[in-house]
Amino acid sequence: MSTDTAILAPAGRTYRGDITDPDRWATWKPNKGDILVCTPPKCGTTWTQTILAMLVNGGPDLPQKLPILSPWVDADLGISAKEVSVTLAGQKGRRVVKTHTPGDGFPIWQDVVVIAVYRHPLDVFFSLRKHAANMKNAEEDHIMRAPIPQAIRAFLEGASDVNDFDRDTLATLVHHYTETVLSRRFPDLRLFHYSDMIRDGRTTVARLAKAANIDADAALLDAVTEATAFGAMKANAASYAPVGGTGFWISDEGFFDSASSKKWEGQLSEDEIELYHERLANLIPDNRARAWLESGDG
Repeated sequence: MSTDTAILAPAGRTYRGDITDPDRWATWKPNKGDILVCTPPKCGTTWTQTILAMLVNGGPDLPQKLPILSPWVDADLGISAKEVSVTLAGQKGRRVVKTHTPGDGFPIWQDVVVIAVYRHPLDVFFSLRKHAANMKNAEEDHIMRAPIPQAIRAFLEGASDVNDFDRDTLATLVHHYTETVLSRRFPDLRLFHYSDMIRDGRTTVARLAKAANIDADAALLDAVTEATAFGAMKANAASYAPVGGTGFWISDEGFFDSASSKKWEGQLSEDEIELYHERLANLIPDNRARAWLESGDG
């Protein structure tokens, strides 16, 4: 497959963080037909990657563990850039990679499919709390490990900083949405919402196949749907979770929380919910754009 993928527009901004390293974009030299999954954290990234990797590879039997086959290309997770680069270069056919960097942080490549996935910000918040609690080496004073009143206020009131972009705040999530979706930077962005995806797994698999221009028959759709059901992925968490099997997580299975929405119900006070709505309206004044980020098409 040709690696002669033209750059239609350069990156407009550079993002850095404790994990995010923009120099590591060089590990992936895009081929025509490659797929880039571009999402904020805890929005269904791993699920989306797994579905696409199975579709591209013709079924659930992947040749390598998902994080090796489909790396987070601009992240330093303790694996050398050279190793990631060699692994990607050795793959035949289309590759699937991921990033949490917004759409203005990387070039627009001709014939590279960009798939973006979003989720209700309060569901993201509660998933981030589970995520932090499951990290073996997370600092004891990590804000997501704090009591909910303290953590939610930090999440809602925190700023977005392109030089500290791994600090999860509502403003950071909205910045990703603004620069990837609302900017209309990508003329052919494939856009998904987690709440729509979890309603019907097979429909989601079929929609992702169509979005990525993958010719999938009914048997392949059925096989991938079964293999990427929540229980199936949780049961094989070491093969799918980022850095699974390395001891990074207290529990690899714990990386897959509940595959649900409306996690905030019964958890936040009326004042906290009101603060959330005020902050979100300030960050996204457009009613329709705000409603889609929360609920998708459903």
